[in-house]
Amino acid sequence: MTHANYNRRFRSKKQGYVRLSSKKLVSFELGNVYYAVPIERVERIVKDFNSYGLLPSGNSLVRHQEELITMINLSTIFPSSRSIVDCNYLIICTLNKSDRLGFPIPDMPKILEISEESFCEIPELYRQQQLPPVIEKLIRAPDGSEVFYLNLDLFSAM
Repeated sequence: MTHANYNRRFRSKKQGYVRLSSKKLVSFELGNVYYAVPIERVERIVKDFNSYGLLPSGNSLVRHQEELITMINLSTIFPSSRSIVDCNYLIICTLNKSDRLGFPIPDMPKILEISEESFCEIPELYRQQQLPPVIEKLIRAPDGSEVFYLNLDLFSAM
């Protein structure tokens, strides 16, 4: 016969806790729209930058530490009242081993830790209204704001 405390003694103490996986994201605001990119893809954030070679799409080039970076103007996706001139920071992200992508933003970005359940699909009816595929999901941030999650791998297809 086994003792009544036998099962309790060998039970794992962490048995009752289920840890939800979370992602760390770099979030930034442009106009009244919030965006987020995975923190592991952000290479650096620079304060001083000069763009040149402006294309009709709003994209241009930036040279930083002798490296050419394609600068994407996100205000072409959701028109905002701010122009690139108002942007004080540039988030530089890795696209692949050799290419870098930059997003001009007016204010210092913040870091979010978001659980997987905070990610939701964007309704197809809304997506059909010329929403670029790089905006992959919608996130409910801890402060209650809605954040568009950018899939950086899809920028090469644009």
